[in-house]
Amino acid sequence: MLVFPCLPPIRHPPPDKPDSSHCVPSAKYLWNLFVYVLSFPWICAYTWTIPDCSKPETRKWYIFSFLMSIAWIAGISYVMVGVVEIVGCLLGVDTYTMGLLVIAVGTSVPDALSSVLVAREGFGDMAVSNAIGSNVFDINLGLGLPFLIASLITSKPVQLLSPIQTCLLENLPLTLHMVPHVKFGFILLLILAICLLLFVAVRFRLNRAIGVIFVIMYFVFMVYAFVQEKACHGFFC
Repeated sequence: MLVFPCLPPIRHPPPDKPDSSHCVPSAKYLWNLFVYVLSFPWICAYTWTIPDCSKPETRKWYIFSFLMSIAWIAGISYVMVGVVEIVGCLLGVDTYTMGLLVIAVGTSVPDALSSVLVAREGFGDMAVSNAIGSNVFDINLGLGLPFLIASLITSKPVQLLSPIQTCLLENLPLTLHMVPHVKFGFILLLILAICLLLFVAVRFRLNRAIGVIFVIMYFVFMVYAFVQEKACHGFFC
């Protein structure tokens, strides 16, 4: 579909209209049309700024395509963090908890979709390794590289806690209070231990019951994170 003559055509056409014999459009068509209308500006922006390297004549632009993809991800992530911070401020939720409940979901959806795709192809081990590898990447490089760059620029350590939390940490005994970062770190280790035990128990054959257990564990984690935020108000408890 050609929107502007001087720009590349859009390769994603609108959803097909239902049979004309039906007076009322189907719910599926209306939903697909709604999603298409919402995504159309993004489709245009990506098509016009990121070269399609699947074509032989544009294959040489693969480096530029990769860099533009990274630029889009960085820009969208920056906006998402700002919006989440504002929403958390309006709702009275700490930024750390908003990161656990919102930003983590937004950044992990692509990993989840890729795991679903490879699992459908019969590569269950690749889906599991993708989940493990993405978390290792996020923790080591996703945190380490920004902290390294920031420390090189400012020559100061990156402060993870807010000024109020730092004051409490310096004046209250750690035996009675635990930093939220440490607490959820232990929860992460507990979840990993449960996952490994489940894998061993089912002899590394993932079934529907294991999937249900994982989903339940995640919702329990979300509820706990929200409840502890309301109970602790972003401080130590």
